[in-house]
Amino acid sequence: MTNMAPGVPSAISQLVRRIVAPNPGLMTGPGTNTYLVGVDEVAVIDPGPDDAGHVEAIVGGAMKERVRWILLTHTHPDHWPAAERLQKATGATLAAFGKSPKADGFDLKVDRELNEGDVVEGTEFGLNVMHTPGHAPNHLCFFLEEERSLFTGDHVLNGTTTVVSPRRGGDMAAYLSSVDRMQKIKRLARILPAHGDVIDEPAMKLAEYVKHRKMRERQIVAALSEGPLRIGAIVAALYTDTPKGRPGGLPAGLIDMAKQQVHAHLIKLRAENKVEGTTFTAPWASS
Repeated sequence: MTNMAPGVPSAISQLVRRIVAPNPGLMTGPGTNTYLVGVDEVAVIDPGPDDAGHVEAIVGGAMKERVRWILLTHTHPDHWPAAERLQKATGATLAAFGKSPKADGFDLKVDRELNEGDVVEGTEFGLNVMHTPGHAPNHLCFFLEEERSLFTGDHVLNGTTTVVSPRRGGDMAAYLSSVDRMQKIKRLARILPAHGDVIDEPAMKLAEYVKHRKMRERQIVAALSEGPLRIGAIVAALYTDTPKGRPGGLPAGLIDMAKQQVHAHLIKLRAENKVEGTTFTAPWASS
């Protein structure tokens, strides 16, 4: 395991350094990974939360005059808020999916709109842009051709599965389609996720993700085979060993996440006519 201490630049490779943001938590793990790509010219991927110390660590780790781009994988609040502070410190170009992506209620003005097939080119590297909706509609991944490495944002994580929440624009069918595209990248050497350590066996991790989703779908179909159930009841059936009504002994925050996952699977299954429409009559938060 490489160094995951917040605020400490850690060399991942010749071209990549990582600085973990000081925002550990239930959904962020050790914290958001901010990546610095390049040496003479630097692209900062996911500047993270608006924390002055974290921005200082980024500027110090990259040398502010070398920061040319600030790239966002998506606009969930643990990934983008430091962008304005970092941009003021460096004058870098802010780039994301869409001209003015909605960022949790704010209009985030970007200098460069990124779309599928675009390339962010530095003197030593090229980052190929992949539009990978599923976790979020505006989610991007960046493929570093020189090292066959994929920066996956929240689409693939180390240590947990990714939340696909319809309440926040998540789409399970789109998510699995994006994972399938990642599996087709030739000679993919490693995955650099937004949370957790480097994944050095990307094919195994991606296959594990697909297997897990298919298993959940089978469980949901089986749970509904005897008649309609509310989402909360499906969660309780899927997450067994339930002490005092808590699914699987999950922390309260993860029960909410489990309901959102089941909701996302139900939307996909209903679109595929694998479950009856009448089995999905309750809102996602129903017990």
